[in-house]
Amino acid sequence: MSGPATAPHYRDLVSDRPAPEYAAAPEPSPYPASGPGSVAHFGARLLAFLIDGVLADVIGIIVNGGYHASDRQNLSVYLAFLLIEVVFVTLAGQTPGMRAVGVAVVRQDGQGRPKLRWVLLRTLLLAVVAPALVIDQDGRAMHDRAAGTVMLKVR
Repeated sequence: MSGPATAPHYRDLVSDRPAPEYAAAPEPSPYPASGPGSVAHFGARLLAFLIDGVLADVIGIIVNGGYHASDRQNLSVYLAFLLIEVVFVTLAGQTPGMRAVGVAVVRQDGQGRPKLRWVLLRTLLLAVVAPALVIDQDGRAMHDRAAGTVMLKVR
C-alpha cells in the first residue's frame, strides 16, 4: 500500500525550464509612428474635443436665446456636441474640431469613413466620456476600438 497523496511542495514546481507562453507578444502597430496616417495623439484629440465643445456651447447659447446657467442649457450643449459628432463624422469623417487639428475618423480596416451605425456606437460610447480616456497600446481610445474605427492624422 502506498501512503496518502500529498500536494507537491512549491520547490517541486519551480524548475529551470522557461515558463510557457501564456500571452502572445503584442502585434506591431499597423499605423506609422508619426506623420499622416499615424494614430492621433492624446493632445490632438483633446484639442479637437475642446474646439467642438466651444462650438456646442455657441449652439446652446443660440438655441436658448443667450447663456442661462440651467439644466436646459447644459442639456442643449451636451446634445449639440453629440449631434456634431454624429453628423460630421458620418458625412465628412471629421468634426470641425478634428478638421482644425488635422485628424479624422476612419474605419479600422482602412476602407474609408465608418457607417452610420458605427458612428452612432462610437458617439454613444463617447457620450459617457470615460472610454475616450482609456487608450490601448496602439493609442486608440476605447470608443474607437469598440466601433472598429481609428482617429488618424491627416496632415
